[in-house]
Amino acid sequence: MSPPTPETKNDTDHGHELPSSITSASGPGDEKDLASPQGIVATAIPEITSDFHALDHIGWYSGACFLLVGTTSAPWGKMYKYFSATYIYMTALGLYLVGSVVAAAAPSSIALIIGRALQGWGCAGTLGGSVLIINFTAEPKLRPMLIGLWMGVFMIATTIGPLIGGVFTSEFNWRWCFWVNLPVGGTAMALQFLFLRMPKHIKPTPATWTKILLHLDLPGWTLLFTSVICFLLAMEWGGLAKEWSDGAVIATLTLWVVLSLAFVAVECDPLTKEGAAPRLNALSANLGNFQILFYLPIYFQSVHGSSAIMSGVYSLPFMAFYAFGAIVSGILVGKTRLLQPIELVSGLITVLGAALIYCIDTGTPKAWWIGAQVPFGLGIGLGNQVPVTALQGFATPETVAATMGVAFSEFGAYFVSAGNSIFNNYMLKTLSVTAPQLNSSEISYMGVTELKNAFHGEDLALIRQAYMVGIKDVFAFALAGACLTVVLALIVPFEKLPDHEAKKDEDKEAADKAS
Repeated sequence: MSPPTPETKNDTDHGHELPSSITSASGPGDEKDLASPQGIVATAIPEITSDFHALDHIGWYSGACFLLVGTTSAPWGKMYKYFSATYIYMTALGLYLVGSVVAAAAPSSIALIIGRALQGWGCAGTLGGSVLIINFTAEPKLRPMLIGLWMGVFMIATTIGPLIGGVFTSEFNWRWCFWVNLPVGGTAMALQFLFLRMPKHIKPTPATWTKILLHLDLPGWTLLFTSVICFLLAMEWGGLAKEWSDGAVIATLTLWVVLSLAFVAVECDPLTKEGAAPRLNALSANLGNFQILFYLPIYFQSVHGSSAIMSGVYSLPFMAFYAFGAIVSGILVGKTRLLQPIELVSGLITVLGAALIYCIDTGTPKAWWIGAQVPFGLGIGLGNQVPVTALQGFATPETVAATMGVAFSEFGAYFVSAGNSIFNNYMLKTLSVTAPQLNSSEISYMGVTELKNAFHGEDLALIRQAYMVGIKDVFAFALAGACLTVVLALIVPFEKLPDHEAKKDEDKEAADKAS
């Protein structure tokens, strides 16, 4: 027996729980973490690569977080069914803070990646938990407002993230991008402890430990996790540490395909409406997103030699219109209950922005790359709200917790890692032709911000031009993804979200007639 949903009780069951809903909606742990890679951490990555001499690890700094968010969301969501939501939420938030400490104190690139993975693991639990708690504690008519508040915290963090990351990196140290999570997360934990109260009718489902372990679907999780790891390793090795024809690269790519097919065969959820619709929406929203997010700061800091602070400032148009687009999308979906038209418009606007960004070169005037971010950010913002709304409409409350992280991050690990492989391969290939006198292997392990200190004159100009070639190829990948977004938007079923208020009125009218 599943835990009862809020719809099964009268509205009076929710009124006294509004503080819990607001606390969950405004709690900064999960939104802050997903905003970090989109702003704070992305701006700091060039400096991180210089400290650790690990340009080839760019994909892992973000991919590790996305990997754990996407692959552990389902087990977290199922634990919310069998255990106290409060305890599970606090455990996930605590795990996220542990990851922040590991990342902040990391003595090596590998340690930082482990910290990011722990952050993603904890974030997966708080992300779905926030929405689940809102579902359980708020009346249906209040949920859009509370989800809007929840997204609002995310948007604020997203918008100011690049600037904060730039200030920390330039004026203090990039490690403060992670240390800052401790007071923020600590405040979130205190708010949850003081105000989070689940309704009395929401109780964990009684079950034996054997049943719980079986329901966690550890074999399915293992298939998904290992398949993504194989893909990330192939992208890290291919053309860099090993040739693409190397047996290890071919083996990891083959394993990725086989394990992915096995996962699809084992899991029936991706074939259902409540699993497939949000995933298609998430895929179409993210095809061109992550590459631009991470490589615009690299463009500013490597090609233009900008500081981390100015890199954050230059990224603000994208982040601001991303936030604006998400707000507009939420309003439109709330009014029309339509997803597919908004996703289609989002895709078309994103294509325009991605095309303008692709045209950026070493000598592009500032007005162009500022203006190009406006339609791209707006288009991504319009589309990124849709998966969350689709989950709210088509999935049951307990399924929301299991799939929310997937909607946000299932594809992030793939696209960031693939983008990093494209950048490194084409950058080094260009260097081998235009500057054969330079040691390309040394440059590949050198950080972005180290370039202007290690090279000067014509050599530095040639390296920056090679960087530009690699970055443009990543932008081309983003443009192709944006075009595919339009195609995927046409595949998403054209149907309205359920009208919970109308259904409740119909049920009440039927009950009155029956009496």
